[in-house]
Amino acid sequence: MKVLILIASLVLAASAIPQPRNELTCDICMDIMTDLDNFITSDTTEGEIIDFVKQICAALGAIIDGFEATCNLLVGTQLPAIIEGFVNDNMDPTTVCTDLFGACP
Repeated sequence: MKVLILIASLVLAASAIPQPRNELTCDICMDIMTDLDNFITSDTTEGEIIDFVKQICAALGAIIDGFEATCNLLVGTQLPAIIEGFVNDNMDPTTVCTDLFGACP
């Protein structure tokens, strides 16, 4: 049940943001989620992971006007659940980017 609630909240959050589905958005998402998945298997703490992703949000915000605030909101509300999904539910970057965030075609 917890997983269903998590997935539903991620889908709602992701669907609230207009997202083009193209190779660039897919590649960016896959790179970030792959790094995140790799961090989880290292000695990196959740706080360090969140700080890393916030740095990515700042960099993307410099490229996409207004994106940093949206990205930081998602990090604050969804990243811990995504981390839990990677650890406990065997989620993978492709699932996150395609099914949850809709970043990949």
